[in-house]
Amino acid sequence: MNDCKLHQKAIFCIFSLFFSLTVQANDVLDRFYQNTQSLKADFNQVVARTDGKLIEQSKGHLQIKRPDKFALEYVEPLEQKYISNGDTLWIYDAELDLVTLKPLDEGLGDSPAMLLSSDKDIRKQYTVKTAAHKTTLERVELSAKTENMTFERVILVFDKDILTKMIMYDSFNQVTTLTLANTKINEPMPETAFQFVPPADVDIIGKAE
Repeated sequence: MNDCKLHQKAIFCIFSLFFSLTVQANDVLDRFYQNTQSLKADFNQVVARTDGKLIEQSKGHLQIKRPDKFALEYVEPLEQKYISNGDTLWIYDAELDLVTLKPLDEGLGDSPAMLLSSDKDIRKQYTVKTAAHKTTLERVELSAKTENMTFERVILVFDKDILTKMIMYDSFNQVTTLTLANTKINEPMPETAFQFVPPADVDIIGKAE
């Protein structure tokens, strides 16, 4: 698996982490969850070393509908999709002509997504703090308490309770920054948005739940 696909898999986990979270964290998160049942946005992703050296850039689209339904699609530089209907996770790799199906909990493994979508208290695994920022921006920081987490630190940036940016630090001295744009909140979403029909002539591994 090349570096770009590894970064895409990691960012899929963090998106799932954030939007599957059901436990209370702090005021800005509480307001976000109370007011946001679905979300649709475009995103730009930049992966760099902590010294600022650029590793890769990519972009895509995101749709979320609680609970546990999401469609995360990378369109550049590689086409890859992660789609969940709440039970089954589809992973589509256009370059390999491969579709992998897994139960959602198995697909997330021991990632932060799996941890935070459970009923466990987030503070058992993360130190959570909120810091005021310039103008209308608020920052929420999650710091892992153990060394086996996908990301050591995650910063969530909100503008008037709308998520605008995610900054993620891993143990490989890399920083992944996602910037959301054209965000739409609580618009109707058809259930078909969270189902996946494999293209013809692709290899399929696993089965739907």
